[in-house]
Amino acid sequence: MEFNSIQDFRSNFTQVYHKSVVPMLAPYETERININGKFKILAVVVLILFVLLGLSYLGILGERFQRPPVYTLFVVPIMFCVFCMKMMSKNFENKLKSTVMPNLMKAFGNFVWTTAYVIDTQTVKDTKIFSKFDHKDNDDNFFGTYKGLSININETELYYYRKDSRDRLKKEIEFKGVLVEIDVKKPFKGHTIIRNRCYLFNDSAYEEVKLEDPEFSKLYYVDSNDQIESRYLLTTSFMERYKNIKNAFGGSSIEASFKNNKLILAISTERDLFKLGRLGCPVNDTKQFTELLNEFVSILAIVDELKLNQNIGL
Repeated sequence: MEFNSIQDFRSNFTQVYHKSVVPMLAPYETERININGKFKILAVVVLILFVLLGLSYLGILGERFQRPPVYTLFVVPIMFCVFCMKMMSKNFENKLKSTVMPNLMKAFGNFVWTTAYVIDTQTVKDTKIFSKFDHKDNDDNFFGTYKGLSININETELYYYRKDSRDRLKKEIEFKGVLVEIDVKKPFKGHTIIRNRCYLFNDSAYEEVKLEDPEFSKLYYVDSNDQIESRYLLTTSFMERYKNIKNAFGGSSIEASFKNNKLILAISTERDLFKLGRLGCPVNDTKQFTELLNEFVSILAIVDELKLNQNIGL
């Protein structure tokens, strides 16, 4: 069943949550409590290690104990503790989602949740928004239709490695957030790209497009291999609606590519979206499920805001 309004998602959510999701959460709440207990034991062990290293550093344990580096004393125990907590948290979340999400998605019309990618690496490279990445890690993915438009949603991180001054590999993140691929109704042959404006330097695959909206031009750098078509797509009304998306996402960076009759939006965010199973609150805490719903429908609201089902640019 395809939903055709944001209200459809919201009105169906409460019923599905209480009927199909809540009954299966009890075992996971027990597991959450057990994980927190394990973490407390781990924290005590790390604290003891920290104290022993501190005493050794101060020489209180005697000269037979070698004084550890300050880095080892302060950083290593904390990093180890944080790493273990992240691993336990993510493993628990993945286990919970694998059971809960198929049932929760009944509240999302015909949308399907999956851990498999729904937007492949080459498609992302073809947008020409990102020029450096050679690694792509996927988290949550959704695919389905809304108002007659096929939509793929891919929470991902794009990154590459470079060598630092000591010839060590260092991870550089080029993008972290959500990619949204939308099959739009209006066909177009060229390729138009909307990037965040950088006055010092802007990557450019094609010739820059001069647009009628000066405020939009201050915010975004647009280039295209079809100047006429790009202006047909980016009318003044469309540009105004596009600026509103940025405001709706709290000022997040939003870039876009029009190619092959598809609009791909890249919404940058440092937050882990669509998160469930936080160890710090009960599994049946309604707030985290409501947050997931709000994050999901805020992406679908882009279709409404840009009027993509009514022919873009018109």
